[in-house]
Amino acid sequence: MDSPAAVGRTLLLYAQDNQGMGHVTRTLTIARHVLAAFPDTVAYITTKSPITSHFTLPNRCDYIKLPTLLTAETQRRTPADEEAAKQQFRRIRSDILVEAALGLAPDLVLVDHEPLGSKGEFREGLWALKARRPATRFVFGLRDIMDDADRIRAAWREMGVYDALENLYDGIAVYGSQRLFDVAEAYAIPPSVHPKLRYCGYIVRDPPPVVDPLELRRQYGLPARGQLVVAAVGSGSDGYPVLEAARAAIQRLQRERPDVLAIMVTGPFMPPEQRARLCARATATCRVVPQADNLALLAAADAVVSMGGYNSVSEALLLGRPLVIVPRATHKVEQRIRAETLAAHGLARWVDPHHLGDDHLVAALQWALDCDQAAHARRVREVIPSFDGAARVTAFLAQWLGAD
Repeated sequence: MDSPAAVGRTLLLYAQDNQGMGHVTRTLTIARHVLAAFPDTVAYITTKSPITSHFTLPNRCDYIKLPTLLTAETQRRTPADEEAAKQQFRRIRSDILVEAALGLAPDLVLVDHEPLGSKGEFREGLWALKARRPATRFVFGLRDIMDDADRIRAAWREMGVYDALENLYDGIAVYGSQRLFDVAEAYAIPPSVHPKLRYCGYIVRDPPPVVDPLELRRQYGLPARGQLVVAAVGSGSDGYPVLEAARAAIQRLQRERPDVLAIMVTGPFMPPEQRARLCARATATCRVVPQADNLALLAAADAVVSMGGYNSVSEALLLGRPLVIVPRATHKVEQRIRAETLAAHGLARWVDPHHLGDDHLVAALQWALDCDQAAHARRVREVIPSFDGAARVTAFLAQWLGAD
């Protein structure tokens, strides 16, 4: 079956986001670069995320919205009913992914983060496409730090990921640096698969060409003078404790350093009542906004507070800003590993989320504000020479998209 595109090639991308934005942001960044490099290519993104609510799609790009389980306010489910409903929706998404893969008949499939989709929901679609259309090529986009290495190895064995790496995927684009994190060692990737690995560096959105710090401060009603702290928590779905702790730490700092200013970005998915509490505590020198161009804010910042998400951290590093990381406090330790890794290389300080009420966050902010920004930016470039991951991924994919 030929690709539906009358001329050119079709790229199918899978991004697993639901309440987050990181995977979709990274996927769209790659799509923009690929579509700019290959004018004869079209792209389709499959995701649970409501893309059009928060992003602008590039030209020649569309998306397939995978359904998520919704619950009415009056509806009550037992734990067993909840699990059964989740499994039903997983099957629905799996069926949609099979139809989309076979119907689009893409020339190349790029799967982000989960090699077989979230909880294996893309497994059937990938293998069905491999059987139906042998000419299709498959690339796994591996965010360097996924979770505890032993947990990932066990999950991959159980789900059949190692078989997919051997027999399904043609390439593995690693979104990171081998110097900072060796994925082959961490996740026990077999030596036979190593030739498929390509470390492409960090995928970061293109920064705004020019940011006028004074104009930005005027935009947010802040004084022209004083050091600026920007605190952002990605989508915001679980970021309230970090912003509330940052607000309290900044308030304490302002007693000794009254010229310290702050902008806190809640993100679009923070629960309304939590956002309202933060807004009620905003001041003339500590602003709270639901959404912003975070890259522009970071470009004007003297210090940054963020959770340990891939995109948030990469953007602060790209701009060479002194960074304080408060990793997510869940059973998943990806953000903590990232924070510890960067701190070990002198690129950030991190604060245990279970000790936000202590003096650790205040001390970390003092470190960030006292940093020599030029020296810190040089240190970042010594460890991470470039942030052109999207261009490198595009070059990696070109061996298949550019082939006749």
